[in-house]
Amino acid sequence: MTSGFAEAVLAEILRLDVFPRLIGIEPTRADRNEALALATELVASGYDKNLAPILRACAFLPFLHGETALDLERAAALFAGLRRESGDDIYAIAHDHARRMGDALAVRKS
Repeated sequence: MTSGFAEAVLAEILRLDVFPRLIGIEPTRADRNEALALATELVASGYDKNLAPILRACAFLPFLHGETALDLERAAALFAGLRRESGDDIYAIAHDHARRMGDALAVRKS
């Protein structure tokens, strides 16, 4: 696998999960699940690190859009890591958003 792999996976994540949301269409459950599986594979392989930080953030969006506490915890951890690595506060904002969403999900389930 090469950095081209990471870019191809990112393109598919964008097609399945991000672009539909940007134009006001809720992705299908199958597309959301596929995007989450691709993001999980990308992170597990370590090839996400071949992407620029802002592109890595885009690849992590399926975790932020996830429907489980585990997805949101993973999003928070990934964005916290981006913040540490890049020093850019924008990733702290994404981290805080993931934490708040996880807290809200926990309240709804209790």
